[in-house]
Amino acid sequence: MTRKPVVAGMFYPADKDELNEMVDYFIEEAEKNAGRKKFRGIIAPHAGYIFSGRTQGYSYCTEIPSRAVILGVNHHATGAPVALFGPGSWTVPNGELVCDEEIAEIILKNASAQIDPAAHLEEHSIEVQLPFLIRKNPDIRITPISIYDYRLDVMRHLGEAIADALKKFPDTIIVASTDFTHYEPLREAERKDALAGEKILASDPEGLVSVVGENNITMCGLGPVLALIFALPSSRVEKIFYETSAAASGDSSSVVGYASYGFV
Repeated sequence: MTRKPVVAGMFYPADKDELNEMVDYFIEEAEKNAGRKKFRGIIAPHAGYIFSGRTQGYSYCTEIPSRAVILGVNHHATGAPVALFGPGSWTVPNGELVCDEEIAEIILKNASAQIDPAAHLEEHSIEVQLPFLIRKNPDIRITPISIYDYRLDVMRHLGEAIADALKKFPDTIIVASTDFTHYEPLREAERKDALAGEKILASDPEGLVSVVGENNITMCGLGPVLALIFALPSSRVEKIFYETSAAASGDSSSVVGYASYGFV
C-alpha cells in the first residue's frame, strides 16, 4: 500500500522544487547556528512549515541514518490505539520512503501494537517529518507509528520494543512528533513548555506525565515523547531550539509552542 500525502499544499509546498528549497533553507539555517549533531532520537514539531519549519530545521541538524522510527500523534483517534502502517511506502512531493518491515516485525512482537493503515491516512504529524528525512537521506527506510493511547505502561512497552529493535538495527533514529502548548498567551505557553522541558531534559517520563497533567499542558504528542524516552533511557538530552507561532504570526495572545530536542 502506498500512502499519499494529505497536507501537501497546506502544511508545506506541493511543488517538489519549492519544498526542497524551503526544507534546505530551514536545515541550513539551523546548522549554521547550532552546528551539525549526531542524535539517536529527536523531538520535532508538526505544524505548517510557516509556523514550525524553523524549529523542525533545528531538530534535523543531525546526521540521518538508514532507518527511522517515527512516532506520531493520532489526532483523530481513528484505527488502532498504537498503529504501525505495515508494508508499503509513503510518498511526499520530494520523494518516496519505503516502510521498514524488519523493525516493524520486532515492535509488533514486543509491544501492544497492531498494523492498521487506517490510523495513518488522514494524519499529518508523521507526514510533515518526511520531507526533512528524505532530504537528509533519500534512501531512508521508515517505521511510522500512530499513537493515541498515552498510558504510561503502554508507552513503556512500546519504547522497550523500539529499544529491542535498535539492538539489531543500531543505525536508526527515533523521531517523536509533537507540538507543545496550544492556544494560550505567549508567556503562559513559554512557562508551561519550560516545565515540560525540564522533565524531558531529565529523561523523566513519570515526571513528564505528572507535570503535563497538573499544569494542563496541551502537548499533543505526549505519548510519542514518552515512548522516545523509554526507548533511549540512558541518553543525554539537549534542548536545541524553542519558539512559538507568534514568531511567524506576530500574535502573542494565542500561540502554539514548538520545541526541538536531541537525544545523544
